[in-house]
Amino acid sequence: MKATELQIINFLQAPKVQFVIPIYQRNYDWTISECRELLKDIIQVAEENRASHFIGSIVFIHDGLYSSSNEVKELVIIDGQQRLTTINILYVALYRFAKENGIDNDANMVYDMFLTGYSAL
Repeated sequence: MKATELQIINFLQAPKVQFVIPIYQRNYDWTISECRELLKDIIQVAEENRASHFIGSIVFIHDGLYSSSNEVKELVIIDGQQRLTTINILYVALYRFAKENGIDNDANMVYDMFLTGYSAL
């Protein structure tokens, strides 16, 4: 097994990647309490201007079976599904907040970089 350290922002910005949750994984079951704790942790790191912070591991399998650069790469999530899903929910919430409050540049950036998998940058 090969372990690689990668910032979550870079992991989530990878183009043409689809996260696959195998059937044997438990359902998403975080409550507001767990989501609040993760958000509080993220905000604290941002306020302290830390360069990095460990939020937990995301373990995935990629078999590498895709033939062209146009195909979507599937990453089978083995561990970290709850955090990964919650972070994606946070991105949707940020997008919706920005859209509803007329902050279109930020809404478009979140949409392009994190929600569609195709960065315009």
